[in-house]
Amino acid sequence: MEEHPLSESSNTWETVVEECEAVAEEYRERDWHVVVALPGDVVPVPGTGDEVVSHVGLDVIVGDDVYPEVESAVEGVTFDEYEAFRAVEGGLVYLTLVVRATEDEVAVCLPLYYRLAETDRLFSLLRQGETMRTKVHPLDPEKGVEFVHEDPDPLLPPNWDDEPDPSAE
Repeated sequence: MEEHPLSESSNTWETVVEECEAVAEEYRERDWHVVVALPGDVVPVPGTGDEVVSHVGLDVIVGDDVYPEVESAVEGVTFDEYEAFRAVEGGLVYLTLVVRATEDEVAVCLPLYYRLAETDRLFSLLRQGETMRTKVHPLDPEKGVEFVHEDPDPLLPPNWDDEPDPSAE
């Protein structure tokens, strides 16, 4: 069985979660409606063996207890901005992603992580001009909400679009 990417993580993940909660609290102090959704797993898509490409970006699985809150927050509003704070450590990209519907003062805060070793197809498709999306869904992948990122750079490691070095690990 494959080990979870955070199983040998440093304190970086805890820092990302704390940062996400702090950012959410800043929005709440400004009377925004905010949802924080901790992921059970985050996977870059499409993956290496995926034959069908449903979307290009990050697939975020949240608990069945949290998903209805995310779904309710996005209903009827237009998300028009996002910001991301990132760190790269030990083959993982860590993110605090805040997606905003500015007119309605709604924010969804997502602490995220993904393995760089799983990004070859994602980066290749982004280089070809595909639009990056973050899909948040419960265990049932038929459900879900998507956030579109016209500029994916804040979600990706620095120099992500450089050709990979075959000798790099």
